[in-house]
Amino acid sequence: MRFPDLDAVERHLNSLVNYEQAFPVGGARNRPKLDPSLRAIERLGLSRCLPACVHVAGTKGKGSVVSFLEALLAPDNPLLSFTSPHLMSFVERVRGNGLPLPEPHWQRGFEEITNTLARDPAISLTYFESTWIMFLWAARQLNTRVHVVEAGLGGTWDATNVLEDSMAVLTAIDYDHTEVLGNTLTEIAADKSGIIKSKSRVVVGRQQEEALRVIRRAARAGQARAHYFDEEYRWVPQSGDLFRYEDEEGSIEGLSLTTPGLHQRDNAAIAIRVARLLAPALPPSRIRERLRSCVIPARQQLFPGSPDVLVDVAHNPVSFRALAETLRTQYTGRKIVAVIGMMSNKDARASLAALPELVSDIVFVELNSPRSASPQDLLVITKELGFNADVSTSREEAFQELHRISAHDLGLIVGSFYLAGDYLLWRMRAGIA
Repeated sequence: MRFPDLDAVERHLNSLVNYEQAFPVGGARNRPKLDPSLRAIERLGLSRCLPACVHVAGTKGKGSVVSFLEALLAPDNPLLSFTSPHLMSFVERVRGNGLPLPEPHWQRGFEEITNTLARDPAISLTYFESTWIMFLWAARQLNTRVHVVEAGLGGTWDATNVLEDSMAVLTAIDYDHTEVLGNTLTEIAADKSGIIKSKSRVVVGRQQEEALRVIRRAARAGQARAHYFDEEYRWVPQSGDLFRYEDEEGSIEGLSLTTPGLHQRDNAAIAIRVARLLAPALPPSRIRERLRSCVIPARQQLFPGSPDVLVDVAHNPVSFRALAETLRTQYTGRKIVAVIGMMSNKDARASLAALPELVSDIVFVELNSPRSASPQDLLVITKELGFNADVSTSREEAFQELHRISAHDLGLIVGSFYLAGDYLLWRMRAGIA
């Protein structure tokens, strides 16, 4: 099979099973899901042990931690990262020094991967597994020195958990994907803690007590050296938008982020702790400068204009609550109109319940996914919650209307990676700076 351009790669990926797009999410958990990746790795002669490898799992903040680590570490060492889902293009999933891999790498990689695996028809990879194997292929080709991997769904049986000798990072754990991971924080935390490797290091972000108990047990069982938020490292507020980071190696004063939200300070603190473990000589001045210039797309990203538009990938209750906190503290008094689309497996009622009194009007849209929640069903929920809401005939119409309306001074795009990505593409094609 040949891949003359990126379109050919995308067509191939779109021909594969994609549990991000179709039910059942993740499939049944009655058998290990590591086998396809393990067999592909063996057939292709790829390595499961990558130098300076960081494996990130959690419910909220994984992608932000990856972006912060890229900003902190990539300027000094060739760094390869893997993340999902993407916003505008699948090439965002494998990045070299924070930038998507050039087109020739995707072409050559998929030619070798697909042609080699075609010799063993028993190996059948999904969309996610194929991009994951592409990351491992790129790590071999580029001989990168630092590797940052975001787990997909959960941890224990996620395709990325074939890694060996990796540093585990556990961001905030909360309720999401309960149909697969379990209905309690204990079950969810147990699944995500499965990335902790024996006698390795683990950096643990701010956690609820129920999840923290599970993580502590997993770390002790694996004889892992654990670094816990608020015990071995933390951040404390300073004046204005500044904060200070503290750990056993000392403090870093005057930190600031372009990405708003107190939860992003948690994510930045995780990244600093990891960076100082991997690169002890990294000066505080560089940490300060690199965090200050790090822009994370669609994480409460503000586009100034008439009106201003805030774009966020919040898609579950915990991320909606974080968004609500930002609206409450930074956009008080603004009249906000929101365009919202969500996936049908998300807890829409608990998510939307974070927004009353903050958003004046909502327009619901259908996502470009078979798993999209029905806008009419979302409308029923918001009527019960007391919102003024309506349904748009299309996403494009909703985006256009958001920019036409003069009765509000802040537009909000929220509810899904798919919606945020579609808006960013629409904005780019419309020539809006």
